[in-house]
Amino acid sequence: MKNFQIITFNDKYSNAFLELNKTWIEEYWSLEKADLIDLQNPQKAILEKGGEIFFLIYNQKAIGTAAIIPFNYNKVELAKMTIQKNFRGKGLSKILLEHCINYAKKNQINEIFLISNSQLIVAKRLYEKFGFKETSLDFNKYKRGNYKMVLTL
Repeated sequence: MKNFQIITFNDKYSNAFLELNKTWIEEYWSLEKADLIDLQNPQKAILEKGGEIFFLIYNQKAIGTAAIIPFNYNKVELAKMTIQKNFRGKGLSKILLEHCINYAKKNQINEIFLISNSQLIVAKRLYEKFGFKETSLDFNKYKRGNYKMVLTL
């Protein structure tokens, strides 16, 4: 797919960060307190802590997003990654994930982890293709999360 770009956080797309994530989460579950903290005030919850939010832009509209949220010991959480439903299946999530991994490498991050749910089979396959390995779930940020994956850089 052509005519798209990946940009860092821009207030212009702040509502898209909320809406894109709200849409995919509510396909399966309900928004949780942890979601609302990140989504309603991404400046404070993510950016001011040294994280980053990326938007996949197509025709000046945000059609995808992902966040890198600092954790500790040079680790980050990959969170809030989604592609608008009618753009899925076109390889855009691969491009967005690769961008996040390259960002982490460039910023000398040692580990990226994510919390997900086994219902999201396609997502898990994507993470595995990029080298993420399932590990023990030792971080319960989300009630819906039933596994953790880690990519060591």
